[in-house]
Amino acid sequence: MMMKTFMFFANHNYLFIGILTIFLISCKSKADLAQNQSIAEAKWSEEQILRFEYYCEDTLNYKDIFFILRHSGHYPYANLFLFVTIKAPNGTTTQDTLEYLLADIKGKWYGKGIGDIRSLQLAYKRNIRFGQQGRYIFYIKHGMREKILNGITDLGMLIKNIDLNE
Repeated sequence: MMMKTFMFFANHNYLFIGILTIFLISCKSKADLAQNQSIAEAKWSEEQILRFEYYCEDTLNYKDIFFILRHSGHYPYANLFLFVTIKAPNGTTTQDTLEYLLADIKGKWYGKGIGDIRSLQLAYKRNIRFGQQGRYIFYIKHGMREKILNGITDLGMLIKNIDLNE
């Protein structure tokens, strides 16, 4: 009897996993790019330039670009400056200097997290269209005054299609 019960649940687990897999594969994600880069030992050197590549095939639909930042509670500042350079498929470059607030004036961290690690989705560009098909390269480095910036554990980039009807 015990063996039959075990086989019943084992067979149904495989069925559940199969259905879940088919469901996940059939759902089309709105994300064109979702990449993350870890920063070793949460020490971001001013010479360390993070590089993200995005191949654009769609120049008609609007996109949102976000940075996904993870930092520890040991990060010593309430803000973060980033220098971003974008190289377009035709070789032209654009540069941005960005400042993001990571905590309120009382020192309470923004974002979500468990324990010491906080995660934030930071808007970079909203409702934009890429002007050319081809490979875009994003170069990102921190713009803080420290040579080694402690407490930043990861930086990711998310490029997703937007639905203007939402």
